[in-house]
Amino acid sequence: MRVLHQPTADERLLSRGLYHYLQEGKPSGQVEHWQISRLPDGHEILRADVDGRQASHPYSLITHLLRHPNGRPVWLRLRYIAPEINAAAQYSFEADVVRTARQATTLPRRIETSEIAANYVVDYPPVIGHDFPWRGYPESANGEPLLIPVFSPDLWANGDEALSGRVLRYNIRPLKPQACTVPAGTFEAARRFRIIFSDGVEALAWFDEQGIPLRWFYPAKGYDFVLAEYIRAM
Repeated sequence: MRVLHQPTADERLLSRGLYHYLQEGKPSGQVEHWQISRLPDGHEILRADVDGRQASHPYSLITHLLRHPNGRPVWLRLRYIAPEINAAAQYSFEADVVRTARQATTLPRRIETSEIAANYVVDYPPVIGHDFPWRGYPESANGEPLLIPVFSPDLWANGDEALSGRVLRYNIRPLKPQACTVPAGTFEAARRFRIIFSDGVEALAWFDEQGIPLRWFYPAKGYDFVLAEYIRAM
């Protein structure tokens, strides 16, 4: 697994795993390795390596997220490499703003600030980073669909917009829990959500009790991201 910052001696491994990226049920040439560790002060570090070097459009994405003990993000760093671009960015998360510093090949460094509602969640490209429905949907909504403010880095933006931040709203609705079977095993009573993104694309997502995504499925696109390996530290 490739990382931006190597684990330090004071980190304690909590869990690690692997996702398979499928399209129409077949391997897409992309896989994702991830691990979560905890620092002595309770903060958690989430590392992910999305390896698409065998995909039809080869790329690599390596991310490093630091979050508070309560799960709120502190900052996210990512590195994106493809034939046409080599870019890096850091997103610093404050109460109602996100500060972005980003740079891509041959382009000047850019510093930006995005204002956002105070109860926002973060959606970033690795599947392990897609825990925002589990974290962001409040019990007080009583199962009704809810528009939730989301900050999301734009991995696919071109030119000087590469890795810019987007302030969005997703429609999220919890569904009845159900068993979820993936290559990593069967998870009884997995929490399940229906998500409608800002562009109208629909996804279904399943999570275990720790908030680990078990499966993300996009019916109209045929994309299916499934947990293939999952190890929790004792």
